[in-house]
Amino acid sequence: MPEQHDPIDDLSRFGAGLSNGSTGGDMALSAADVRRRGDQIRRRRTALVAGGAAFAVAAVAVPIFVVVGNGGTPKSDRDQVADDTPVLSADDLLRDADTEYAVGEKGSFATNDTYQGDGQATFHPCQQEKLSALGATDSFTRSYDYVIQLEPGDSAPPDAPGDGLVETIAEFEDDAAARAAYDTLAEWLVGCTTIPGADEVTVQPKARTVEVDGGDAVVYDLMWGPAPEEVDPFGDSAFINETGLVLTGDRIAVVAVTIIGQDYNFLPEYGTPVERMIPTAAERLAPGAKDEAEPEPEETVTSGTGDPVISDDFPLASGWPATAGDGTGLTGPDRALEPVVFDACDNPLPDFTHTDRLTAQWEDAEDYRTRQLTTYVSTDEAAIAVSEIRDLYAGCPTDAVREDGYTPRWEVRDTPLGEDSFAILGWDELDGAQTTFGETILVVRTGSSVLVVVQAGHSGNPQGREDQAIDEIATESADVVAALCEFTEDGC
Repeated sequence: MPEQHDPIDDLSRFGAGLSNGSTGGDMALSAADVRRRGDQIRRRRTALVAGGAAFAVAAVAVPIFVVVGNGGTPKSDRDQVADDTPVLSADDLLRDADTEYAVGEKGSFATNDTYQGDGQATFHPCQQEKLSALGATDSFTRSYDYVIQLEPGDSAPPDAPGDGLVETIAEFEDDAAARAAYDTLAEWLVGCTTIPGADEVTVQPKARTVEVDGGDAVVYDLMWGPAPEEVDPFGDSAFINETGLVLTGDRIAVVAVTIIGQDYNFLPEYGTPVERMIPTAAERLAPGAKDEAEPEPEETVTSGTGDPVISDDFPLASGWPATAGDGTGLTGPDRALEPVVFDACDNPLPDFTHTDRLTAQWEDAEDYRTRQLTTYVSTDEAAIAVSEIRDLYAGCPTDAVREDGYTPRWEVRDTPLGEDSFAILGWDELDGAQTTFGETILVVRTGSSVLVVVQAGHSGNPQGREDQAIDEIATESADVVAALCEFTEDGC
């Protein structure tokens, strides 16, 4: 007879793992693994299911403050006198483009519903009072559904009320009243011990602090279970939630994400979804933030650097052999191919927010080639992405010894291509001796575009032929590099 599995014991162990204040259990995952794990979870019955319902939680819950608002009237004193201070509105909530689950993947959630006041529903089963009873003069709530990325042949997982993202914002008579409400909400979260339908609730009472401009912010973690039987008939999963509280002057915001799953792991250096969204939520919450001037669409288009889209006939595969001997030859160009992962010294870079991406691959015996063209909203954003890649490898000349005994080595060399370019030489050593394994990576930025060319296998090994390897790749990619002028202000 198989060993019996108690999900509540798992919850307790997971709760203990949270006590270190770092983000989720003991198992650290790379950014790529986090994204991959998220995709796997979403495709399982126990996976992440975006729900949009205002279900919330007390210390880390999603709809946590789903209805934080009230049906009250605007600040009475301010109605009687001239006041240029902008009033609270739905514009102060997070936009869909502000939302994020996996690192660097903006727009992870889509708006499901937006409403004003706290008379629509209770925002959380542990809620003790409406926010209007705490002094809120107005409030708005927005629920979001997770945007599930299904692969061909996949079917959508069943709906699970309670999953998703919820933000509630509220305004008070003065800063002191907002502070008191902020503290009260924290007390409600920490003190929540029962949730309808849950056998056990685990709350991590120690908050994680998040730095925001001109205010305070904390994040609490909470779990309860088991998950609904229709989502997880085996009882192995639970609701896993994190809720952020934000205080800015006389306003507060509550940002909460909840999933159904068995783990919720994010590397501390990148932060959890709520930790990453809180700074933007604080910026949106600040009075007048919505009135800030935004770039005119026509300026974005004429500059050649705003929201550039890669044309379908871009010559990304130009210069590669027409056929392959023992390999698969050309795959793509295609937007659905896996992105290039930059990882050195156990420090994978997040996939930076971009506007478009096209990838092509070519494969033969011991000859693996990839070209990836990524465009960004501006030249500055593209330059930042390139700088991060350069710094990652320049700061890791000798990587950690792998389990197979090989030691990866890295070297960065400048190249005279585009507006900014360099080559990354990578090779393996065994006991200090050279091997036949390696790769050469060429990174070229022109305008708001970044071209990455990777050649791996024996053909890409740079050892003893560093300059030759770089020249071969640059020559072969000449047409592609020349076409990057499309993404400059002046065009081609």
